[in-house]
Amino acid sequence: MLNSVSRGLSTATPSAMPRAASTVALRHLPSGPSHFGREVIDVDLAAPTLPAKALVSALYEHGVLLFRNQDHLTPSDEMRFARLFTHQSDDIDGGQSYTGGAGTQHRLPEFPSIALVGSYRVQDFYGLTAESKGVYNDWHPEQRAWHCDGLADTDPPPDLTTMRCLKTPSQGGETLFASGVKAAELLPTTLDPPPEDVQINYRLFGEYEIAREGTHLMCASGSKGDTSAGWDVNLSDGTTVPLVVRELVSGKRSMVGTYHVASLGLIGDAAGTPPQLGFEGANRYVAEAWKPGLSEELIYKHKWCVGDLVAWSNRLVIHTATSTAAYQGEGKIAYPYSDEITARARASAMEKVDPTTISDSARLNGACCGRRERVMRRSLGLD
Repeated sequence: MLNSVSRGLSTATPSAMPRAASTVALRHLPSGPSHFGREVIDVDLAAPTLPAKALVSALYEHGVLLFRNQDHLTPSDEMRFARLFTHQSDDIDGGQSYTGGAGTQHRLPEFPSIALVGSYRVQDFYGLTAESKGVYNDWHPEQRAWHCDGLADTDPPPDLTTMRCLKTPSQGGETLFASGVKAAELLPTTLDPPPEDVQINYRLFGEYEIAREGTHLMCASGSKGDTSAGWDVNLSDGTTVPLVVRELVSGKRSMVGTYHVASLGLIGDAAGTPPQLGFEGANRYVAEAWKPGLSEELIYKHKWCVGDLVAWSNRLVIHTATSTAAYQGEGKIAYPYSDEITARARASAMEKVDPTTISDSARLNGACCGRRERVMRRSLGLD
């Protein structure tokens, strides 16, 4: 699959939703809940022109968009689509491309914002020759790892992610999605401190055990930044992110998070203030906060087909991979790539962009954000 991401979190007063210059046909996701997510009908993302404003509007209205029959796309096509959602074109100097967090991912040499994800062996795939055994091979069949992409080591983290299926097993390999907006609506009223006052400190640990439900950690030690894979970490000291944010474009109140929980503080705490809750307390708090919003009936389970492209907002939606147990032992396929599960690519859309080439919708998004020192707070709804 090919997977793309654009960055920017905001807590500023939201701008008006972009008005569609043309419309796109939508329908509910197959066998999914109706409160979020839509399938886009008859849009070819390789077409010379795209209904950009309509697609941007639909994404921020529904959180997740599914496009079928996109197996002919090139990396250039995917990057063009990802850039429709770039929140700020001036916040790129730091060079923080999305790393994939827990698992190192091989990037395409000519498209360094795109990386393959999954279990595969490729030869000269757009210049990439590489092999990966995957990340989830020893997972229990019911294991989850809920997260918003890049939240633990990228500042600001990606806004948009897209994922395109190149190859998929005959069974298993689903990606699960849940609405952060619905999770925010269902936050327990008994949480102390109140969720609106909370910021979570995240870190990519060197070793850790994820709780079976996938919202938090059972134990952790060290730092991935100190290991041999440290080159693939943007911020080894981690990040600090509010639990409840205001999505920049839609203005929707939403929960964001990842299972890489280190500790919990209060919004507005001065630098160096000891955390309100340490590792154990923070992980218990996060588990309780997410539990109602991740009830089984609220989850969309996407069964991949070759050519599917799924795009989602990391401010409005949280997601998880699933165990490889359902398709262990399936044979490999020959050149140009071999894949036990789905091969995917992530594109961060963080390169310098000529302002004259930015679409109206992307320019609108870019105008909503400040420079790096303000972006994290604004994108999370704090300013």
